[in-house]
Amino acid sequence: MFQQQNQLNNALRNTKNLPIVAIVGRPNVGKSSLFNRMAAAASGRGASKKFAVVHDTPGVTRDRNYIDIEWVDSGFTIVDTGGLDTDPDDRLIDSVQLQVDAAVAEASLVLFVVDARTGIMPHDMMVADKLRAADKPIFLVVNKVDSERLRNEAAEFYALGLDEPTFTSCVQNEGILGLLDQVVEVLPEPVAVDASQTGIKIAIVGRPNVGKSSLINNLLGEERMIVDDRPGTTRDAVNIHFVHDNVAFEVVDTAGMRRKTAIDDELESATVQRAIHSIRQSDIAVLVLDVSREVSQQDKTIANFIARQGKASVIAVNKWDLIEKDHTTHGAFLNIIDVQLPQLGYVPRVFVSAVTGQRVTKILDTALEVYREYCTRIPTPQLNALLGELWNAYPPPRVKGVRPALKYITQIETKPPTFLIFGRNTHRVRPPYEAYLTNALRKEFGFHGTPIRIYYRRS
Repeated sequence: MFQQQNQLNNALRNTKNLPIVAIVGRPNVGKSSLFNRMAAAASGRGASKKFAVVHDTPGVTRDRNYIDIEWVDSGFTIVDTGGLDTDPDDRLIDSVQLQVDAAVAEASLVLFVVDARTGIMPHDMMVADKLRAADKPIFLVVNKVDSERLRNEAAEFYALGLDEPTFTSCVQNEGILGLLDQVVEVLPEPVAVDASQTGIKIAIVGRPNVGKSSLINNLLGEERMIVDDRPGTTRDAVNIHFVHDNVAFEVVDTAGMRRKTAIDDELESATVQRAIHSIRQSDIAVLVLDVSREVSQQDKTIANFIARQGKASVIAVNKWDLIEKDHTTHGAFLNIIDVQLPQLGYVPRVFVSAVTGQRVTKILDTALEVYREYCTRIPTPQLNALLGELWNAYPPPRVKGVRPALKYITQIETKPPTFLIFGRNTHRVRPPYEAYLTNALRKEFGFHGTPIRIYYRRS
C-alpha cells in the first residue's frame, strides 16, 4: 500500500510541478515568521494572517508545513521546518532533524535563516557545512535586521562562506518582497499555481495522543508527520496534499485539543486555536478516538463544535489492534459511541489501526462518500412530495391551541444541506417535530455523515 500511495503522491506533485523552497536554520531565528511574511505578501493578505504558529519558545515548529504561493506569475511551494540542531540529544529533536533533511532533499532552493541579533553561532557554522553538502542553491537570509546598527554588524555573516546575504526584518516587514524576487529568479521553469488541485479538505482532529499523526503517516506511506508518545508533539496545523484513487485530498494534521481549563500557556492556546480554525475551513472533519481509552468530555466538546459548525464528519476509532475481540465487540463499541456522542449519531464510524494500517484508507473512502452527501442538492418537487407525506402521516402538534402549517419546502444551500420551509405559525414548530423532519430527509435522501439545517419563513 505504501508503494502505491507514494506513486500517487508523485503523480500529484508532477501535475502541480511546483518547485520547493525550504526554509531552514537553527531554532528561534524567525523561520516561521519569514514563512508567514512570504505567504502573506504573495497572497496579498495583511500581516495579521498567520500561516504558521509563531512563538518565542524555541522548537515550536516540528513538522514540515507547506503552502503553495504565486509571485510574479511564478508558482512555488515554501516549506517551514523545525530548528536544525546538529547534535540532538532528544528523540523528538532527532525526528525534527529527519523532517528537515527530507525537506532539504526535495527542495529546489534552500533559504538558510540566521539571526542578526545573536551573530554567528557555532550551530550556524555546522548547519552551513551541512547545507553545502546537500549541493543545492542556498540563499543566506539574515533575519531580525531591525536597525542600521544590526545591518552594519551583519557583515560578519560573510564568514559562513555563502553568497551575498539578504537582510530581512519580519517584525518591520522589510526585505520580504526583494527576497521573493530573488527566489523566482533562480527557480526552475515557473508554473502558475493551479487552485483546482487543492482537493477535498479534511481536518484530522481529536484530543492529544490519539494517533492523528500516525494515521496520516500511514495514509501517505511515509514518515511525513513526527510521532511521539508524549502529548503535544504536533503544534501547528499542517496541510498535506496527496491523491487517493485519483481523487485529490488536502489533509490537515492538527494539534491535540485539550479542554480549556487544562491549557496553561500561550503557545498551546495558539495551537488549539489553529486546530479550531482548521475545522472551520475544512470540508470534512475526522474525529479520532482512542479505543483503548474511554470517550472523554473533551471528545464530546470537539464533537459538539464539529456539529455546531455544520461540518460533515467521520469518526475514526483508532488503536483497534489493541482490543481483544469477539463477535460482540464491534457492536458494543458502536453502542458506546451512540450513547456518548449522540450529537454525531448520523456520522459513519471506521475502526482502524494506524500501527498496522488496518482499514486506514477506508477513512478516505468514507470521507469521499460523505463529501458527496454534503454537496447533494434535492429537487424541490421531490422535497414537497415528501413534506406532503409527512404532514398527512403526522402533522405538527398544536402549541397553545395553534397548529403550525407547513406549506412549501426548498433546499437553499449545500455544505451542509440547508432547507427553508414556508408556512404559517412556523415559530411554533418544536424540536421533536424538526427531528422528525430531519430523520425523514435522511431516510429518503441519505445525507450520511452530514448535518442538516432547517429554517422557516412565514408564507
